[in-house]
Amino acid sequence: MNFTLFRYSCKRSFLLWLVFTVLMSLYAFAVVRMYDPVAGAALVSLTESLPQAMNILGMANYADTFTAFVVNYLYGMLMLALPMVFTIILSVQVMAHHVSSGTMSYLLASPNSRRRIAATQRNVLIFNLFLMLAVCCIATIALCEFFYPGKLAIQPFLLLTVCIFALQLAFAGMCYFFSCKCNSTVGALIINAAACILFYTIRLLSNIGGPLTYLRYATPYTLIDPAGILQGDLHACLLPLILLLIAILLFTLASRSFQKKTMPF
Repeated sequence: MNFTLFRYSCKRSFLLWLVFTVLMSLYAFAVVRMYDPVAGAALVSLTESLPQAMNILGMANYADTFTAFVVNYLYGMLMLALPMVFTIILSVQVMAHHVSSGTMSYLLASPNSRRRIAATQRNVLIFNLFLMLAVCCIATIALCEFFYPGKLAIQPFLLLTVCIFALQLAFAGMCYFFSCKCNSTVGALIINAAACILFYTIRLLSNIGGPLTYLRYATPYTLIDPAGILQGDLHACLLPLILLLIAILLFTLASRSFQKKTMPF
């Protein structure tokens, strides 16, 4: 890995990282402050009155424990979608943008192999994603302990966050692969966004139930079972390992694709 390039890319992506991290932390704050017995009863009533809508959003599994409440509303929708949007943008910024703008020619002219450049940019993407989820996780735990001391089951919550990170790594691998394949920034953005939106839409459709339930097997989201992870179910805890294998495979394919790529300059 080239540490000079790593530091430059991290510095260049800091503002993007900061915006998404602040948004996610504010959402976590809103979720934590929303909890109280009266509000909890109201949310149960809302779930019962609008079961279809809450199912689609992935927020129908409300339980009367504080940890289940936080997980349901934190990881039901936005905390899955926002990191994915961040990944779409950053994966293009660290690779396809350099090819499209021509700055990749300067990087390749330096004493760095294509493999080393690809590895460095891959690590920038992974590091930023890890740091974002880590900060949001720590912020959520701190908020829970401040407002409701002792109510959050910290160990299961940390384990679930690690599993969510594995899910986001799989999407990052996919986006990075397409970014390595494309010569255009716009093209890479369109393909990445289309692929991620497709998987997310399939997830929403599968939440409706009925015949559409089987669609969940066509998306990586099915490998994450928050309820099972919180309960310590071994099967639910091991499933995210498949996501890690998918991520490793996609990052490896992305690196090989970049090494064999014909540059447009």
